[in-house]
Amino acid sequence: PSEKLDDMSLTDKDKFSKGLMALLTPVIEEMDSRIVAVKSSQLELSKEIERLLAELQLFVDATEQPSIQPSIQKLISATKKLVTTNVTLKTVHDRVEKMHAQLSKGKETTS
Repeated sequence: PSEKLDDMSLTDKDKFSKGLMALLTPVIEEMDSRIVAVKSSQLELSKEIERLLAELQLFVDATEQPSIQPSIQKLISATKKLVTTNVTLKTVHDRVEKMHAQLSKGKETTS
């Protein structure tokens, strides 16, 4: 396969590069916008969980209801998972941005 690329003329390589960029750029931009939307939703969810935890903690402090403690622990666990998910999303988002930057660089060099 690499021999075929070596045999291609410069214009063929440029056409291939432009075609590949034209194919990948919209996909990467769509992924990037969806990742941003997911990150925003995750942030809203995190804030809501924190608010709920604070309200539940007030309730637990005001009353001695041991049956709520497992729910609080589940929310704390969900919060930890959410933080882990947000870290993963940030990593994916950073990688997509790097790919987008590389594609943009490629566009500039082939233009």
